[in-house]
Amino acid sequence: MATGDTEERSDAVVLALDPGALRAVVAGSCGLGDESWRARVARLRTAPPFLVSRLWLDRPVRGDRPGFLGTSGYGPLDNVSVLNRWEGEAARWAARTGGSVLELHAYALSGGVGRETRQKELLAELHRVYPETRRARVVDARHEWRADCPLFPVGGYGDRPAVTTPTPGLVVAGDAVRTGLPVALMERAATSGFLAANALLGSWGLRGHPLWTVPEEGRGALLRWAARAAHDV
Repeated sequence: MATGDTEERSDAVVLALDPGALRAVVAGSCGLGDESWRARVARLRTAPPFLVSRLWLDRPVRGDRPGFLGTSGYGPLDNVSVLNRWEGEAARWAARTGGSVLELHAYALSGGVGRETRQKELLAELHRVYPETRRARVVDARHEWRADCPLFPVGGYGDRPAVTTPTPGLVVAGDAVRTGLPVALMERAATSGFLAANALLGSWGLRGHPLWTVPEEGRGALLRWAARAAHDV
């Protein structure tokens, strides 16, 4: 593996990259994979930019607000998370200060609107969704702008690169990788990481980490009959 003026040798490499970075590495490394695999990597696309705003407020939201709420019809706002309901550090901060920690997500943002304007729009839409936040003071805020999310075309699942590659000792991981399991984005990134490690460990005759998932199809006829019989009793 060569980076700039340095070169390192290793038994295996995990390319855990977003789509743009993976395309760039593969395009600049002519010895990786075969023609078909390289073409699949080259066809990976990146979604439009997204914004994640985390707000520390000086007061709590209403007690009946859910930990996560998907929204529609509220401008660029796609969801609201009350982090102190389920994230340890946020919960401790809220307990210590009497405030709350919220996270606002906006996906596939179009150009032509400044970042600060978008950030203010999200806050305004939060006030519509949870009116009690209009009276809250924002103690602190962090705004993360990213453009590293994969964009999948309809019917393109089979064309995405899998964890293993044609090059021995080279595996890939990330939320653009095809895993064969019903997982999405952050879960896929973590799952593909486990699968990549398992693939390498298996090639060395070592045991990997078991992965559990939800059933991929319904119960068989016999189990359905048994469930109905048990219910009737």
